[in-house]
Amino acid sequence: MATETMKHTANPPVAVEGPYGPVRLKWHKLRTHLAEAPFKPSNLALGWQLGASLEVDILATADGCFAVLHDPRLGPSTTGHGRISRMPIASMSGLFHRDAGGSPDPDAPVLSLAELVAPLRNLSRAPSANLQLDLKLLEGHALPDSAIADAAAAVAGLEDAIVVGSHHLDAARRLVDAMPGARLGYDPMLAVSRQRSLRDPERLLRHIERRRTGVSLAYLQFDAIVASEKQGGFPLVARLLELGIETDAWTVNPGRQISDAVLRRLIGSRVRQITTDAPIEIFRLIRSLPCVIHATTDLSFE
Repeated sequence: MATETMKHTANPPVAVEGPYGPVRLKWHKLRTHLAEAPFKPSNLALGWQLGASLEVDILATADGCFAVLHDPRLGPSTTGHGRISRMPIASMSGLFHRDAGGSPDPDAPVLSLAELVAPLRNLSRAPSANLQLDLKLLEGHALPDSAIADAAAAVAGLEDAIVVGSHHLDAARRLVDAMPGARLGYDPMLAVSRQRSLRDPERLLRHIERRRTGVSLAYLQFDAIVASEKQGGFPLVARLLELGIETDAWTVNPGRQISDAVLRRLIGSRVRQITTDAPIEIFRLIRSLPCVIHATTDLSFE
């Protein structure tokens, strides 16, 4: 089961039981722990069969294909060099992603979206498994039609497991329109960084509400959720649920910023998904919270 405790399975967790139901633990960049290289095909295959929420970043190349990469330049996160938007996908063959220590990982090759996704068609998919394509767009660059066609072909037959999320909602809509059955997510945090008034959670809600057509997920930075949920604050996540929009809190990793109080507020806010590079550690931290172990509907998160 998705909410099975760690003592019953050696696999990375895909969800943790909270006071309002299961909270999915999305494997950020397909990572299952912080130190490993991103975008490992073996983690994609594992998560697909376990029922995980999985995330990869995609960037358009010079020849209108999508590469699975986060940064606009190949270096220093991979063994390559150069701007992705100026390079054809074939030029990235033989490159590898680096782990947290900077070492190339031969199990994490730089791949096109089509290459990464193709093996999924031969695997059994757990019903809850989904793959988020986090669409990255460079400033001043439009999404070419050829890239949309490339992505649609890459996920053909898998569309009901696909979520397209992005800061760039119009471009994400174009991708979703080419993938019948795929879901749409919106990350408004770039807009928040450019428009200070959106730091007010009520204004942020109205911003999302005006753009909500077809949107099923909102991706919010975890500290923005925590700030809105403080006592006397605004229940942003709950209000989004009233609109039919679930919230993903990103990116929640072990460290000084992630205290028990922060985790209690996130779980208490009714987030449906947490993005993390360390699902095992975050699972254990959340499971250790009294409000989760002794889940009731009458909880204090102070």
